[in-house]
Amino acid sequence: MMSQSSGKELSDAQAVRMVLDGRTEVFGVLVRRHQDVLFALLRRHLPPSEVAEVAQDAFVHAFEKLHQLRDGGAFKSWLCSLAVRRAIHYWRGVGTRKETSLDGVGPDGEAWLDSMLAQDSMDRHDDAQRKREAASLAGWLLGFVKPEDRIALGLYYAGEHELTEIGAMMGWSVEKVKVRLHRARKLMADVMDRAAKEGGVQHGPGRADEAR
Repeated sequence: MMSQSSGKELSDAQAVRMVLDGRTEVFGVLVRRHQDVLFALLRRHLPPSEVAEVAQDAFVHAFEKLHQLRDGGAFKSWLCSLAVRRAIHYWRGVGTRKETSLDGVGPDGEAWLDSMLAQDSMDRHDDAQRKREAASLAGWLLGFVKPEDRIALGLYYAGEHELTEIGAMMGWSVEKVKVRLHRARKLMADVMDRAAKEGGVQHGPGRADEAR
C-alpha cells in the first residue's frame, strides 16, 4: 500500500501510468490531489445537494476511462472536463423555471446582466435579502439557456479560466466559446426585456428550450 507522503512525490503522469499498469490503489493519490479543485468547480455550477454525487461520478468515470487519456500529465484538466459534462447532464434533466420579479433591473440589460453574473457580484449586496434575490434571478435567467451554455457562462464569469481553457473543458473551439457566450447573454437580456415589459414576472414551470 502506498503512503500519502510517497504519493505526493508522484507526478500525475506517473500516477496515471501506475494505475494503468495495474496499481489501481494509486488512483487514490489522484483523488486526494484533485478533489478540492473538483468540488470547488462543481459548487459554482450545481445545487449544493448535487455536488458530492456528481464529483464521485466524475472520479468513477475517470477511473473507468483512464486508458483513453493520452497525456497523463493532463489528468486535472481532463477530470474537470468530465465533471463539466456531468454538470451539463444534470441541467438537461432539470430545466424548470420559477416565477421571479425583475424589480431593480437597470435600463441597460446586458450591462446589468454582466454585473450580476460576475463571480463576486453577490458580495456587492450588503443586504442578505438582496443577495438571495440576485441569486434567484440569476438562476431563473440561466434556466432559459441551453445547459452547456449555462456551464460555459459560469466558467467565464468565475474569472478563473481563459477562453482556451473553457474551450478545452467544453470540447469547443475558442471561436465557438465566444459565439455561444454572446448568444446566451443576448438571449438572457432579451428575456429580461420582455419580462420587464410584461410586468416583471415570468410564470413557470417551463423548459429552457421553450424560449428558443
